[in-house]
Amino acid sequence: RCNAIYAMRRAFSSALSRDGASALTSGRMYNWRVRAVYSALDKAGKADGPLCAEDLYSLGHLDQYHYGGTDACDEAAALLGLDSGSTVLDIGSGIGGTSRYLAATTGCRVVGVELQPDLCEAAAALTARIPGLSDRVLFVQGDAADPNLTLPTPAGGFDHAVSHLVNLHLPDRGAVLAAAHESLCEGGTFVIEDFVLVARPTEAEARTLLDLVKAPSVTSIDGYVSELEGCGFVDIQATELSVPWTVWCRARSDEYSLTEAEAVALHGREVFETRQHFYVQVANLFAGGRIGGGRPSR
Repeated sequence: RCNAIYAMRRAFSSALSRDGASALTSGRMYNWRVRAVYSALDKAGKADGPLCAEDLYSLGHLDQYHYGGTDACDEAAALLGLDSGSTVLDIGSGIGGTSRYLAATTGCRVVGVELQPDLCEAAAALTARIPGLSDRVLFVQGDAADPNLTLPTPAGGFDHAVSHLVNLHLPDRGAVLAAAHESLCEGGTFVIEDFVLVARPTEAEARTLLDLVKAPSVTSIDGYVSELEGCGFVDIQATELSVPWTVWCRARSDEYSLTEAEAVALHGREVFETRQHFYVQVANLFAGGRIGGGRPSR
């Protein structure tokens, strides 16, 4: 059974390297949210001028690209013990929602690394509109696993790292985990939230993971912990998130369907139908009980 799961993962990685990786950088996966954020701000009369952090994180999934929204950020901040003296590396920072929220609510300093140029540029532009925040939040565009990527790393390394729903998309998850370990100071801590395999998925679920979710790196939580240990991490705690994620994803799907008129008016019919399909399919994945969520942390 384990061999079959890892064979599936290798097949996922091969296929994604051919077809799926470009979806993460071409705008097919997340970049619609850049337009959606600006549309929502325009509708609120805030197309230009200063913003407060709440103007953005109140937009929910348009600002927070992970399950649980700001509640998940609060949980990460509490686990890591963030305060005004903390430095944090946000791996896969997207449009900057997690980085901004952590800095605004705890006073920490955050460096976000994002592969997609459009998302990184939008993250920096939106953060610059929040007085007093841009001096504590910086975004760097690039591959977190690239040894030639220059990061403004604090002396001795970052105190903490966070990564929410990022590593499932990476054909070589281990390279990013190893880079994260190298970026942390001695005794540094981290919080990761990601998809995990609870049981072997059906063929249809496997195709949904690959073709729709673009997720080649989904393993059991035990496999995840082993991979982290292989990168040098120790004292890893693993928290099961499958039940709350199943509830959250179904609620997101149902609630989004109820916003059809507003969503179509704001973002267009194509975006609404694409997102509706995505949300329904992801909710179904979790409801099947073979795909779940996990939080490795230290």
